[in-house]
Amino acid sequence: MKRYQFIAVDSVQIPKIHSIGFSDDPRVTHFGPSVRNQYIIHYVLSGKGVFNGKEVRQGQGFLIVPGMHEEYHSCADDPWSFLWIISEDSNMEHFFRCHNADDKSNIFQFHNCHELYSISHELCSAQSTISSSTRLSELFLRIFHACVVKEPVVKTTMPEVYFEYSVNYIKSNLHLPITVSDLCNAIGITQPYLYRIFTQRTNFSPKQYIINCKLDEAKRLLLQTEFSISQIAATVGFDNVLDFSKVFSRVMKVSPTAFRKCNSKNHFKVTK
Repeated sequence: MKRYQFIAVDSVQIPKIHSIGFSDDPRVTHFGPSVRNQYIIHYVLSGKGVFNGKEVRQGQGFLIVPGMHEEYHSCADDPWSFLWIISEDSNMEHFFRCHNADDKSNIFQFHNCHELYSISHELCSAQSTISSSTRLSELFLRIFHACVVKEPVVKTTMPEVYFEYSVNYIKSNLHLPITVSDLCNAIGITQPYLYRIFTQRTNFSPKQYIINCKLDEAKRLLLQTEFSISQIAATVGFDNVLDFSKVFSRVMKVSPTAFRKCNSKNHFKVTK
């Protein structure tokens, strides 16, 4: 199978993912001996091979840290297919620790190969390079949550990661009709869990937080541009200008037109 590589070209929140890819080609599932200055995670979906002298089979993976001597290859009679994640962000160290890899071999166990196969099919069906940092982060969190996260981790560290990603996702997609279901599907968590994350950190539900972000951008456009109300509605993800006006008026207690008229000569401060 052809090698599939997906490179991010823009900046993204912690951690910054450089690429995510999949291959079952022995020419690709082979490297070294060498040293790279990157954080790399490999998830073996089928087959077996050797990483630094240790056998790695389906349901296992291995971690590579910057400066580490590495050499790996598939077994000829049962070659690997694996998914990889590459990052140059030192914040990956936290995610590496969550894999609970063996201290000496850097080999770990994971579960839910089915989800990784699903993601691999998405990668292989892509017609062009994935350049969206938000998309790469979404895939990374789906992989991490499905295969690594255990309950103690969820209760302690993961809510901050999910919240940070959600905020970035919302602000990067204000032009779309974002729903709470969209966020949950992107991250791989339930709506009640996402609700707790947001209410504990913002005192707003995820739905209201999305609305607030859209209205903050709408207020900026009303005061700093000459866009029509219809144009502004479309820019913040409303298909119908009447729906936008209703939501704006309900939250702001004034219509978009009145808000622009009353505040056009003043500065407004966006607060959360």
